[in-house]
Amino acid sequence: MRGDAWPIVTGALAAGAAYGIAHWVVGHEIPMFAAIAAWVSLGFSADRRPRKVAELALGVTVGVAAGEVVGAVIGSGPVQIFVVLAAAVAVARLIDGAAMLAMQAGVQSVVVIALPPTLGGDGIGRWLDALIGGALALLVASLLPIDVRRRARNLASSGLTEVSLTLADVARGIRTGDEETVDDALTRARGSQGVIDEWSTLVRDALAATRFTPSRLRHDADLLRLQRAATLCDRAMRNTRVITRRAWTAAQEMTEQERLARLLATLSQSAADLAFALGSGSEPSGLRHQLLAVAAELDPPTFTGWRAQTLVVLMRSLVVDLLEMTGMSAEQARRALAEIGPDVEDDLPPRLTG
Repeated sequence: MRGDAWPIVTGALAAGAAYGIAHWVVGHEIPMFAAIAAWVSLGFSADRRPRKVAELALGVTVGVAAGEVVGAVIGSGPVQIFVVLAAAVAVARLIDGAAMLAMQAGVQSVVVIALPPTLGGDGIGRWLDALIGGALALLVASLLPIDVRRRARNLASSGLTEVSLTLADVARGIRTGDEETVDDALTRARGSQGVIDEWSTLVRDALAATRFTPSRLRHDADLLRLQRAATLCDRAMRNTRVITRRAWTAAQEMTEQERLARLLATLSQSAADLAFALGSGSEPSGLRHQLLAVAAELDPPTFTGWRAQTLVVLMRSLVVDLLEMTGMSAEQARRALAEIGPDVEDDLPPRLTG
């Protein structure tokens, strides 16, 4: 409830303001469609992209207009509801392909037909009320964007925590010789993608929503950092899943299980530290030293067997992702890795030697 307090309050205020404008300024007695259009267009969602708000507002106005026309020509009743619903949705689909636009057009057309003409005004009045509410909603979405940084930071913390816990389970499974623990880690990793996807979508929508917002009310720098971190976390999780799938088999053929488990546990701790840094909005650059130490140790020739060496190369890719989250460039992160000799590169699949 606390997280949604701002969108709830601003949406409700917009609905009340739209009603007041239509009542006191325009002179409509019961301008209920002004309030409906404003609230439907804004709601309490964090996604207040101007395009989405405009689509919902347009849907309401199209529905009200269709209801007024059909009601004026053939009155109200079950047949009229069929006609107006089909007509409103068809017109909305011709205007734009957005599903919510057509949905709102259909709903509002039914409401207009079903209500007595004397309730909420009649004729062009109800359509004008809907237009006022939709316009005010678009203005609010542009000037008073929702600050989604807290939600994005929570998702960032959750996404990286999943990476950390997965790596910790793999390390523990290798150290104790428990294959079931490694299998459970893979299940966890496969089920965590939704958090990262939500994080990425939330930040993208927030950047789009603030496109027309005054610069003093925008948080582009923070959101762009979180957007880049979301992309890197997505790559890190995908690398983590591949590492988890191959870790058990590789560990059975090598004599450095304890070393591998230690490196994975260190990566797990680094991911946990990054989760805290992103979640709290603190500077992550101070977390590099531990990752740099791991990067320098990930030298494939020092591990036995091609499966182990392939696993180490995959871990190198994960380290690069995590180092980039601390603010390093991709080139700087790659330079921190132990150099792979040409003889090792020849033994590895082409996609792992880049």
